[in-house]
Amino acid sequence: MNLFKFKQTANLAFAIATLFLVSCSKEHVNDDVLQVDKSDDVETGVLSKSSKSVKLNISSASASTSHSSYPASKAIDGSTASTSRWSGDGVGTTFIVDLGSTALIDYLKIFWYASDRTYQFKVYTSASSSGGWTLVGTKSSSATNAFEEFDITNSTGRYIRLVCNGNNVNNWNNIVEFEAWGTGDSTAPPSGSSASSILNLANWKLNAYSGTLNVNSSNNGLSYVDNASKNDNTSWFYGSNGYAYFKTYPGNPTSGGSSNPRTELREMNGSSEIYWDGTTSTERSMKWKFRIDNLPPSGKLCFGQIHEKDDSFDDIIRVQCQGSGGQTTGSIDLRILGYVTETLEGEGKTINFNFNMRTEYYFELAMKNSVVKLYELNSSGSRVQTLYTSGNVGNADENYFKAGCYLQSTSSSHSSSSVYGLVGIKTLTIN
Repeated sequence: MNLFKFKQTANLAFAIATLFLVSCSKEHVNDDVLQVDKSDDVETGVLSKSSKSVKLNISSASASTSHSSYPASKAIDGSTASTSRWSGDGVGTTFIVDLGSTALIDYLKIFWYASDRTYQFKVYTSASSSGGWTLVGTKSSSATNAFEEFDITNSTGRYIRLVCNGNNVNNWNNIVEFEAWGTGDSTAPPSGSSASSILNLANWKLNAYSGTLNVNSSNNGLSYVDNASKNDNTSWFYGSNGYAYFKTYPGNPTSGGSSNPRTELREMNGSSEIYWDGTTSTERSMKWKFRIDNLPPSGKLCFGQIHEKDDSFDDIIRVQCQGSGGQTTGSIDLRILGYVTETLEGEGKTINFNFNMRTEYYFELAMKNSVVKLYELNSSGSRVQTLYTSGNVGNADENYFKAGCYLQSTSSSHSSSSVYGLVGIKTLTIN
């Protein structure tokens, strides 16, 4: 090869190499640009589930589209019945839950509809419902007829959005029940969110505890306190998502003469204990809006009662729920116990009522002319049905109301349990 041809060949090779490098560089730049444009669709840093995570409260659910018989609210009603589900048709359909306040979101538990279907979806979180969504998971479900856990990138937010892409059979998206697990935000709660600010407690005292909770130690590390501090303490009394929460472990200490621990409000007249006469024609009543979130190992707790000073009556009536130990979802029994049933009728009584965990109810407990009644109320506080009417109680003339979380049938075998009772109360009034 002569010198001219050699130079010509070398120049051609250099040009091709340069073009190749430039092309590669442009391709790399374009990849970077594409990556930036789709950064909200990149899932990174999935962390393992924390043993400290608890089931987070969910205030509401919504969806971009819903079947008329299966609205989004049915996915958070505590029921795993197939008829109680959210259904929305279409690829890209969104399902959003509002936790009510900011929380550290660790993982999700979702009960999808139909055991022969697998669902594809993406999970996003945000501090605002209007935008700023961060992708924290791209997931596919298994074909199962049970809750399934989905670990996601840990994130702090108030809203969780699922972008659902149908299933292996059709484009319908069906969630029977949705749960978010994590821990409350470490920042201070917003103004007005403490338990004592949610409920007007001017005429109530709190029977609870002092100390630092240490489950498995003697009395769980606590001392029982009659008229305890009403400041928030996440171990027994605190505000969350608009509810004042009453939390009680079976190993906690309790008042003298009782084996059942409680975190409970006692009706007062200012700073003085009140006793009212239930034998007259003047009706006394307590209205409370509540939800039952967790059951203790016995599966039984009392969330409202009328107590009498005289030990021959003791609990005039205890309004209780009964289910399985540690239950957090599904249906439970509404039970009436105390003097009105166990003495007057010979045994406790189960009320025919559709009662579910983590569902808000509005009840009224009333007494006059020695007769006790329990009513269900509508959202405005008007009576819609009578749930229970007692026989004549007799001379019960020194009574007071109580509300909160009062564990029942507590056994020594439960004393070391980390399974607790949890009751949320949003509204509490005395007339």
